[in-house]
Amino acid sequence: MLTRTRTILTCTAAAAAVGLAAGLAAPALAAARLAPGTAARSGGALRLTHNDHAIGRIAARPVNTRTSAGYFAAVRTGSATVLTASFTVPALSCTTADRAIAADAGIGVGSKGASVSFVFTGCVSGSAVYFPGLVVNGKETNFRESPLAAGDVIDLTTKVSVNRTRVQVTDVTTGVTQKIIGAGARARGTFIGDDGWFTSPTTLQHVPDFGKLTFKNCLLNGKALASSHPQALQRVNSRGTVQISTGGFWPGGNTFTTRFEHS
Repeated sequence: MLTRTRTILTCTAAAAAVGLAAGLAAPALAAARLAPGTAARSGGALRLTHNDHAIGRIAARPVNTRTSAGYFAAVRTGSATVLTASFTVPALSCTTADRAIAADAGIGVGSKGASVSFVFTGCVSGSAVYFPGLVVNGKETNFRESPLAAGDVIDLTTKVSVNRTRVQVTDVTTGVTQKIIGAGARARGTFIGDDGWFTSPTTLQHVPDFGKLTFKNCLLNGKALASSHPQALQRVNSRGTVQISTGGFWPGGNTFTTRFEHS
């Protein structure tokens, strides 16, 4: 079984973009992982570990990362930030190997790590497992007692201001919502896509065969995500083989698809 697990919290995907152009209002989100020894404790503290791969400007092609695939967008530091996305839980093609990712929408919040709404999407002991999870200022809560099912339509909402933080996962199909409201923070950047899942501070799970994941209704502060000129990121393994590819935006600028390529 996958136990003591947690996401790389959305922002890991943007770690490769730490060197974005000076014209962007905020640095990219840092990679966030649970600190050693905290895995057994619910909501263990996070530490930031910065990916040393950086770019000097937004690239026309997806930037490679070891953990994540999707789109990163910078925001004005400390600005009130609202990030939303929807997707349908994919049917997984599982083997006996444990593999997992987290489909998520998150906002980096400085030294506190990130606030994230996500859905664990993985193969555990040969079976597909899905459950919602929430992170508020680096404190994670997994709702394993509220399992989701392939085909369920999910809404993700993450809101951060200096006054309050709200993270929410709604299963539109069943009507069940998990929500946490916490202290405010200073937003630094946003990410929507597929993040990696660690079973220890240094053990990253391989990617389950999810086929494709189409993120719809991707809005940043009420506007189509594409209007913020976000950076595309794709996940690769240590040999540079693409594990999850990221497609371009559909007409309207609020929909894109990530695709399984390699475990």
